[in-house]
Amino acid sequence: MNKICIAVLFTFCLLWRVTVLAQGINFEHITLNDAISKAGNPAEPKLILVDCYTSWCIPCIEMSSMEFPKKVAGDYFNPKFISIKFDMEKGEGKEIAKKYNVKAYPTFLLLNSKGQEINRVVGKSTADEFIEKVTTALDPKNSLPGLKAAYEEKKGMSTGMPYALALYQNSKDPGPVLDELFENSQDFERFSKNYLELALGTAKFGSPFFRKLMLEKARIDQAMGSEVINRIIFDKVRKDMYSIANENGARYNVFYTAKEVEEIAYTISLLKLDPNVPEHHMCRIALYVANNDLDGMIRYYKRYIARLRSDDVFKGILDSILSEKLKKATPEQHAAIKGYFQDQSDRLKKESSHYQGYADNIK
Repeated sequence: MNKICIAVLFTFCLLWRVTVLAQGINFEHITLNDAISKAGNPAEPKLILVDCYTSWCIPCIEMSSMEFPKKVAGDYFNPKFISIKFDMEKGEGKEIAKKYNVKAYPTFLLLNSKGQEINRVVGKSTADEFIEKVTTALDPKNSLPGLKAAYEEKKGMSTGMPYALALYQNSKDPGPVLDELFENSQDFERFSKNYLELALGTAKFGSPFFRKLMLEKARIDQAMGSEVINRIIFDKVRKDMYSIANENGARYNVFYTAKEVEEIAYTISLLKLDPNVPEHHMCRIALYVANNDLDGMIRYYKRYIARLRSDDVFKGILDSILSEKLKKATPEQHAAIKGYFQDQSDRLKKESSHYQGYADNIK
């Protein structure tokens, strides 16, 4: 009897889940051209929702599995949209990413029946928030041309910030607008949290606008705290410098001259980041690689990296970068690199022996 009850309950739960999921957004497995054809049906004209995702994008996965299956999402989108989704790194997704200049994930393109972009929504949301964002995005005054017109009519933070954010979300440079706002706004506006996060987050490292912001770093630090600002600045170059240090920049379309890397390393050094944090050494290591100075890099490792905690994941990443340099090392450099790792091994053996002594004395 219990087995029968369990089977019935399981079947009921399964049917309930299928029913609930069926009430969510109906993503059709068709091409973009097929979606355009369906959306252009005179008998039932619709808009097109394109979910632009990648396999490694956690917010994309969360929205797909947790928010899109909700009934409220299906009730809003299914009557109005032909909904499709593509991995931007595979198949047709690559073409769509290039055509619509999609660079952030998740991005949701809102297209008309001709495949022309009306607007887009970027970032993670709950189902209710997503519906609200899409509704707002479909309002003509909130389109990129609409926001531009509003800003041109009355320039100021209230019109400039929405326009700059829209430019950024559409993979366009918001720098000129943010620069203009910085020049013409009052201090309480240009040193506000919202403005600084967007300006510092989008300004290209080393650009004239970035330098202009850095001239005001003392005031920016007062507004948001030096630790927060330093992290934002460092994060702008951290991944690129890792690619340079690891010599795989071409794979990720990351290209810097040695002079540019030197400027980045110099600027980051002025932030006075904690030298006990392994990743804070990445810019210096990238500079040695950019200058093809393996001897200097080995000396730097022996002087500074060797002292870092071995249980830090990023310490392991730094050590793996040095290990990779064995492929191009001279016999002398090969021996020096081996010596570095031997010293690390000996140090850890001493620590292990020290704690083993404590363990052996416990009865």
